[in-house]
Amino acid sequence: MPVVRRFFVIALATAVLLLTARAGAEGWDRDRIRKDLAAGRPLVVHVTVALCSNDQIDCGSAIAGRAGNLSHNVYWGAIFGARRFLEMKSSGWQRLSLGKVDDTLLERAVYRRMVPAKRWGLQRKQPVEQLVVLDAVHGQRIDQAVSGFWAGATGGEQLTIDGRGPLTVHVAGYVGHNRLMDGLELPDRTESASAIPSFVLACYSESYFGKKLRRAGSRPLVMTKQLMAPEGYLLHAVLTGVGDGADQKEIRQRAVQAYAKWQKLSHGAASWIFAGK
Repeated sequence: MPVVRRFFVIALATAVLLLTARAGAEGWDRDRIRKDLAAGRPLVVHVTVALCSNDQIDCGSAIAGRAGNLSHNVYWGAIFGARRFLEMKSSGWQRLSLGKVDDTLLERAVYRRMVPAKRWGLQRKQPVEQLVVLDAVHGQRIDQAVSGFWAGATGGEQLTIDGRGPLTVHVAGYVGHNRLMDGLELPDRTESASAIPSFVLACYSESYFGKKLRRAGSRPLVMTKQLMAPEGYLLHAVLTGVGDGADQKEIRQRAVQAYAKWQKLSHGAASWIFAGK
């Protein structure tokens, strides 16, 4: 083999290996998101929260598991609920709006935080705007919550947020009971270029959601492999990791640290709950 050709082959192989290693380390394609941010668009995360229902699982108490009670539901308004936790003074989030949509989507809360642009590799003074659309779905309509999340994660989504938009959703999340454990089945979808990264904070989400999400083209960022509590501190850790442009390993690590802290577990015990390393 001529020297020049040999050099080209070696260089090409090295480049492929480097790109493969980088993709494996980062775990999700942030370049597509970075282009939107560079153009001044916000980073949008849409999270569906299925309110806990004592008819499905033990939510901890009678009031915590009232499927339509926004104020006290363990996954929404209770002390460690998603909305309650993001509205803590120390959370770093600002609530922009709050309102009821219908009898299924009981409440939609929109939050914002500003992230230094350098965390996304952008050379500018203007920070990146991260928006989180947090939807509370009635616990008795959990099947609709799951199907809505699935549609957004595997097919992409656009939302009009407080009169702005339609805005592209960059990451889809689901928080709540794993309805697939009760027999609900996700429709099969072939891989789509419109799919977006996702996370599922529910018991055993890796074994129930993971394979189908990947097959449809949605890269799971945080998944679980054990029983767990999908509470607000965990969602907060994932959202800030996504907003900071962290790689998948770092986002998972933040989730582990938050879970260990609030559940008073060792790092090793908390790490065992989440899929990946």
